[in-house]
Amino acid sequence: MQYVLKLDAFRKIPTELTNPTMHGAYLTILAYSIMALLFFMEFHAYLTTSATKTVELDSHYAQHIWIDFDVVMHELPCKYTKVVVRDIVGQQELDILDQRITKERTDVRSGNFKGIHTENKRELRGKGGGGGTAGEERHSHTADGGWEHPELEADWITTSDEFKHTDFDAVIKYHDFTFINFYAEWCIHCRRFAPTWIEAEGKADAADYRDKNGNEVVAKLLRINCVSFQDVCARLGIRAYPTVRMYKRDGTFAVYHGERKLDPIVAFFKSFIENEAIQMESEMVSHHSTLEEGCRVHGELKVRRVPGYFLLEADSSLDSLEPAMTNVSHRVNHLWFLDDREALKNYVKNTARHVTKDVLKNVQPMKQTEFTSYKAHMAPQHYLNVIPTIFDESVIVYQSTVQSHIADVKTTDIPQARFSYRFSPMTIKVSTQGRPFYDFLTSVFAIVGGTYTFVSLVDRFWDAASARYKDARGKLG
Repeated sequence: MQYVLKLDAFRKIPTELTNPTMHGAYLTILAYSIMALLFFMEFHAYLTTSATKTVELDSHYAQHIWIDFDVVMHELPCKYTKVVVRDIVGQQELDILDQRITKERTDVRSGNFKGIHTENKRELRGKGGGGGTAGEERHSHTADGGWEHPELEADWITTSDEFKHTDFDAVIKYHDFTFINFYAEWCIHCRRFAPTWIEAEGKADAADYRDKNGNEVVAKLLRINCVSFQDVCARLGIRAYPTVRMYKRDGTFAVYHGERKLDPIVAFFKSFIENEAIQMESEMVSHHSTLEEGCRVHGELKVRRVPGYFLLEADSSLDSLEPAMTNVSHRVNHLWFLDDREALKNYVKNTARHVTKDVLKNVQPMKQTEFTSYKAHMAPQHYLNVIPTIFDESVIVYQSTVQSHIADVKTTDIPQARFSYRFSPMTIKVSTQGRPFYDFLTSVFAIVGGTYTFVSLVDRFWDAASARYKDARGKLG
């Protein structure tokens, strides 16, 4: 037993031989405070995941990716907004393997939500639909059977005919209702529609119409060639051909969306007049704005993992769009590339919240960014370099860098919002790991021992300095 007692490294000094001091108490409190602070800092470091990043050649052979996007087209209606993915050459449209897309109609001025856009059956089938509205009663004739004011009754087909066709507003104010077919002679839809419209003009000229109060009205069907009268059509905001509008004398109008057939056109024309009342001159108001709606397009596209173009283009199977009136200015709320959304969420939440933070901020380089075309025949174009990033050989995200500019577009081409993307041949691999428990435990012991040793040295220095001071003053012992 005595031999074992000799091994005691923690021998005790009887308390009656020790003398507590005030500075010793302060140093003890300081020591405990330092140890507590260092312990919590070490514990936080133990819980934090560290990351090691390496760059390697891309060996991830995924067959497809998801494009998650949210883009607001400020002045392009949803019915003309088409989402397309093409190959890097731009000639071949790539298959969209899966898609979840929503189109929301927005107000041009305020940007407020106006409703969900749904494709109607005519748009899905690609059949025609356009007519006009204008109470068409004939004006008085001259003795030889001609119109009293032929320049206000004639179609605007060419600038080389006998009429000047310089005052559109005069034509509108001359009639109580004017049903106008705005067309372009190069438009195939317009050429197919022309015989039907001409027949409708003749049928309307032969009929009498009255408004809802029984008043006889002056109404007319007209055609305006937007190739010959481009300035007029541009001022009126004609963006697609054929566009058919029913104008009232005050300059306000309704757009005809019905079938491009004789009976629906005439029926709409007659019904519109019978449900309106002739407006007096004092009731005239200014024209409505030609820009009525924009479109917020958001959702996901599943496409093959090859370089390509993601396009928001202006297109219609029913109408031929006017390039000069097509504005694809937009705001990108977000655009990013995904492999497995749920796996990424779980990884960030459960494994490496802090490690992924600096990577995830590079996933959406275009977040909440505006791109504006300030004049006709221009379109924003974006070039994204997509960099695969793999976390712990399990979760994949795609960081990206982007360069954007406003490009000139040929006057005969319809502007498109283009997002070109290429995949980097290099992959960033992120490996995460936590500290072993033994390392944390070693650090705790080092904190306790180091703090005790440091405070002991301070205490001895204090005692030595105090003894010298008292000795010099003759106060020692």
